[in-house]
This record gives sequence, C-alpha cells and structure tokens, in this order.
Amino acid sequence: MDWFDRLVGNRHIEAVILTNNQGHLLRSSRLLGGEDEVLPSMLQAMEVLAQTLTAEFGCGEARMIHVATEMGHLMLFPLLNSTYFLVMLTDRNVPLALVLVEVDRILRKLTLDDLAAYERPALLPEESGDMEAQEIIEAVEAWLRRRPSDSN
Repeated sequence: MDWFDRLVGNRHIEAVILTNNQGHLLRSSRLLGGEDEVLPSMLQAMEVLAQTLTAEFGCGEARMIHVATEMGHLMLFPLLNSTYFLVMLTDRNVPLALVLVEVDRILRKLTLDDLAAYERPALLPEESGDMEAQEIIEAVEAWLRRRPSDSN
C-alpha cells in the first residue's frame, strides 16, 4: 500500500487530495465536481497567504494550514518546498492529534520520487510493445494509484 492509500485507508480521514504547484489535480479520494481545475490554484493561494502571515509574525514556515469548520477540519500540507500540496478533510469529532501523528509519520518519509510518480503519464499496454503480464499489471496498478478515485 502506498502512502496515499494509507491516508485514504485511515478511518478518521474523509478525503485526501494531492495537487502540484503547476495547477494540476494529481489524485483525489473523492470526486470533486467542477472545481477540480480551480482547486489547485485555490490551495496554492491559501498556502501563499499562510506563508506570508507566518513571515509577518516571524513564527517560522507554515507546515500545515488548518481550517476548522462547523462540520470538520480541512488541513493543507505544503510538501517539498510547496511543490506539492496535500489536503485532508476530517469530521469535526475525530481525535485530531492522533490523526496528525500518523499523518506526520507518513509525510516525513515522502521523497520527490514518491510524489513525482503521480505526475508521470501511465504507460498503456498498447504503447509498450511486448510486455510481460507482470509489467502490464504494474502499469495498470500505477495508473490506478494516480487517477482520482471515487471511494468517498
């Protein structure tokens, strides 16, 4: 199970979204409707605002931007110098500190390769010549990990 699937599999996390700083939605655990083209830009603007505020107050770099709503929590994590953005949604009554400990464990281990894997175009079997069955399975699994899912 990759890192994204571990987050999605956490029973306290309702949705997980990964975007990049180029305005692309890379993966989502839920369908987003029409905002999927605007969402990455909104997240990047939110992160810029947070970084500007933390710089103004001299309190260090923003590692997580947390918005508490009447229904839940929205958390934005800038990753790898704001090259990627991870968003998590949780219910209002989750044990947030415990969830964040697990999230921190997962995010701390992420590398550029882990995140860049979601940006690589999937190799389709008809484009690959003579592939072994295992290679086809791996290509399909990689494609499935990169596409938005509708599990929520």
